[in-house]
Amino acid sequence: MTSDKPTIVLLHGLGATGRVWDSFTTAANWSGRVIAPDLRGHGSAEWSDSYSFGAMASDVSELLEADEPYVVLGHSMGGGVGAALASGFFGTAPLVLATIGVKLVWTESELSKLPEVAAKPPRIFEDQAGAADWFLKLSGLLGIVEADSSLVESGIMQEEAGWKVRQDPKSVLVVEGSPPFAQIFNGLLTPAHMSLGEHDPLVSPSDHADMSIEGPHVFSGLGHNVMVEDPALVWSWFYNLISLI
Repeated sequence: MTSDKPTIVLLHGLGATGRVWDSFTTAANWSGRVIAPDLRGHGSAEWSDSYSFGAMASDVSELLEADEPYVVLGHSMGGGVGAALASGFFGTAPLVLATIGVKLVWTESELSKLPEVAAKPPRIFEDQAGAADWFLKLSGLLGIVEADSSLVESGIMQEEAGWKVRQDPKSVLVVEGSPPFAQIFNGLLTPAHMSLGEHDPLVSPSDHADMSIEGPHVFSGLGHNVMVEDPALVWSWFYNLISLI
């Protein structure tokens, strides 16, 4: 790697917020710039009439200076956003793209349910605990993150009617609003590296058979949110990738 450290851009998955990377950034102790934004429809970010990986990539590109060298680590949905950035259509492409737990295979049944989920209004809870539990379920972090953590606080809010999560239900349509993953990852301007947890219920190594890039790295014994379960291990893997720049 050159002496000038690139900016690290960390992109969260569906239902989460940028705070999901807190323990990872602590483990990394990176002396350069680190960006972990809330993607549109999540956390503090604005809700939108439309969701796609490209639209989210455009939002992220606005956080970067012109020609700022950067690398991307994207989790689940964030991996699709990272791939859109690596296409070069939204400004300078990253020097390295790494992904965690990107769900590559969607059944017709799963896709048909997305509009139904998107059409539902946000659930309102009488207390903070109910909203916190719902946030943890939506983000796949139940049993991994404590309900009173700063991450959970970033994903819920109180209104006059009660408590709710900050995620726009329509954000699930990011899958419908984007090309298939195999197509997105084909012909990127950036070296891409994929990974997943051994026990990730959403994706398996065999799902990568049609991908144009090398098979995924598998984190032994971990699940979908590997960067939360073992941030030091994931940082070691990612650092090895960016150290080759």
